[in-house]
Amino acid sequence: MLRCRSSTKNGCSKPALLERVGLTTGLIIFFITGYFSVGLSRDPADARELAVSLDAQIPFVAQSIWVYLSLFPAALIPLFVVRCPRLLRRTALAYAAVIATSLVCFMVFPVTSAKLRVPPTILDVTRPSDWAVSLLYSVDPPYNLFPSLHLSIAVLAAFSAWKAAKLYGAVMFIGVSVVAVSVCVIKQHFLLDALSGIVLAAVLGTLLLLPYQPESGVTPGYSWRGPVTYIAFLIFVYAGLYISYLSTL
Repeated sequence: MLRCRSSTKNGCSKPALLERVGLTTGLIIFFITGYFSVGLSRDPADARELAVSLDAQIPFVAQSIWVYLSLFPAALIPLFVVRCPRLLRRTALAYAAVIATSLVCFMVFPVTSAKLRVPPTILDVTRPSDWAVSLLYSVDPPYNLFPSLHLSIAVLAAFSAWKAAKLYGAVMFIGVSVVAVSVCVIKQHFLLDALSGIVLAAVLGTLLLLPYQPESGVTPGYSWRGPVTYIAFLIFVYAGLYISYLSTL
């Protein structure tokens, strides 16, 4: 079977490194600028809570922070598994759409998790998990919750991986289901935040990613080397976090 090689005939030319770097850099700048600009400019008096009775019954599990933190590198999974530039561009468009939609929601319907989060006084920052939770709470403002943008992006990454290779997508969707639990047990999101993030991503994924079809005889995803490289990248990220933790002791 042919791979997605440089050819205008199959409409799936080998993606240029500059294009990948450009798309990734642009999305990161868009996300960081928009996310923190909105989050840091919210007036606490205007924000509301979306707690339902089940939220109070969900326990706080500090150890789940390590699952939650996988949301951030997971956004980059398409870079490691998607070979076809057409699919990569669709993925970038879906990411941009979900970021833009979420930012509008954050501005017109601000939600806060200030009371949902566990008090800093009960976190023992000498323990790795508590330290990581404290770091998350200090970096991420308690706003920008509805819908859960991080979860939405992870779901879109799973859609993209699914179109690249069914096996990659299946593994990603299983991982996303575990992450969806972590956003609630880490007390970072209300249940409605998580559900709305999944629904938003499902709509955009259905509209922008599922219609993608590779040309006949073309493999849109990378071989096993892509996922293996991502796992190595993930290990590097977590090793960096652990070293940062050790430096605080």
